[in-house]
Amino acid sequence: MQSEIARSVQVVSTGEGDKGTSLQLVESALSEVLLNPVIRNKKVVVVSVVGTFRKGKSFLLDFFLRYMYSKDKTNWLGDPNEPLTGFHWRGGADRDTTGIHMWSEVFLVKLSSGEEVAVIFLDTQGSFDCRANMKQSATIFALSTMLSSKEIFNIKDNLQEDYLQHLQFFTEYGRIALEAGYAQTPFQHLEFLVRDWAFAYELPYGTKGGMELLNKRLQVDEHTPKENALLRTHIKSCFADLQCYLMPHPGLIVAGSPTFNGRLADIEPTFIEQLKDYVPHVLSPSNLSVKTINGQPVTCCELLEYFRAYMKIFQSDELPEPVSMYAATAEVNNLNACNRSRNLYVQEMNEVCGPRQPFVSPRMVDAAHIRSQQKALEEFKKAPKMGGEDLAADFEKRLIQEIDTLYENYKMSNQNKNAVEHFKTPMVLLITIFCFYVITGLLDTVGLSAVSNVLLFPFWSLLLALGTWMFVRFTGNGPEIGEHIDRIAQGIADKVSIIYSTFHYYHWHFRTME
Repeated sequence: MQSEIARSVQVVSTGEGDKGTSLQLVESALSEVLLNPVIRNKKVVVVSVVGTFRKGKSFLLDFFLRYMYSKDKTNWLGDPNEPLTGFHWRGGADRDTTGIHMWSEVFLVKLSSGEEVAVIFLDTQGSFDCRANMKQSATIFALSTMLSSKEIFNIKDNLQEDYLQHLQFFTEYGRIALEAGYAQTPFQHLEFLVRDWAFAYELPYGTKGGMELLNKRLQVDEHTPKENALLRTHIKSCFADLQCYLMPHPGLIVAGSPTFNGRLADIEPTFIEQLKDYVPHVLSPSNLSVKTINGQPVTCCELLEYFRAYMKIFQSDELPEPVSMYAATAEVNNLNACNRSRNLYVQEMNEVCGPRQPFVSPRMVDAAHIRSQQKALEEFKKAPKMGGEDLAADFEKRLIQEIDTLYENYKMSNQNKNAVEHFKTPMVLLITIFCFYVITGLLDTVGLSAVSNVLLFPFWSLLLALGTWMFVRFTGNGPEIGEHIDRIAQGIADKVSIIYSTFHYYHWHFRTME
């Protein structure tokens, strides 16, 4: 059953001004979903449905939701008289969904590998309706394509040339990425879902007929116009996986009744049979793919950063060129690698001198810094990154600067944990000098001047050490000498502590014997 509080939330809104083309990121709604502590650091699977308006995208997504909520995957369609709920949909000729909507409840699914991932569903505004111009339609389609790990291109009747041409802008983005020297395809899984397929006598419903149709449409021979041949080559090179599925017509009640509410009882049995096959084909754990960019898995919180970066590009005055989209992707890709490496440094340092650790020797902090910085830089260098060596070098410098700042904070925090450390050496030396002064005076009084003269050597040596320590600390010269004096003072303090502990033990022991 669907959660009572789960709902469709708009994460990209459309403007309705004179131009009617403005798009805004609804960051509060997006953050509420993606930064949920339960899922924010989990790898994400993004399933979206795109296509022309009034072709049943939201209707299809609601069957996806019914499958995800069902406890019994063998009978997930449930009661034939139950209305279909989830993303808002309705019949008619005018558009219903605007912008991009996300289902507020994220589904945790265990993949065949045993890893638990977060599955997110996106519903998009239909392309090319009368109230949206080319930029708005292309932007929404592009955002969905760039952010999805599995995208369903919902089309009607047949896989025609104009549908392939709608993808040309996005294949240009892929072409730029490939020419930049990266082996990974820029987009992952695209599936053409051909609705209302009327030629089942030629090609059967389902994946078999769909793949035959797709291979036929993407075939290139000597008679194919050069422009069309290039288009097909680019589409193949830009998607890691291309599939096609043929669906029958759902029936006249679905298409023409204003009171239709999604009940299975009103849908043609042939459509329901294919639905039983198609939805698990898309959503079973073995068929889900984690969202990756340049081969690097994306988490929910990182997906938020990609939303922000892409929206900044698409909000520019001109329809963005593929190179600008690639640059935005490369920058966020390097930023995420930088953040992961910095977090590794913090994790390593926290084990030695973090907020929950007691005061440690400054030498331990220095050693931990060198070791942790090396690990962080190695992590950054081995992470797959887009944008070339120059961009990676800029972010590596940024990482080093951030680490240096963190290192200074760790040193200051460590010293603040024990304020006495600032005064330990002079206090120990002064007390020891005072003790020698008193002892030599008493020895002179009782006539043991020879012994007193012997003790004058450590007295003056300690006095000289105190003066040297103060000179080093105030001038900053000869820090190694200051550290040596610190060790001498620490040794004196340790010996006094041992003597005191021994005396205290025997004193307590004799008192208990009495």
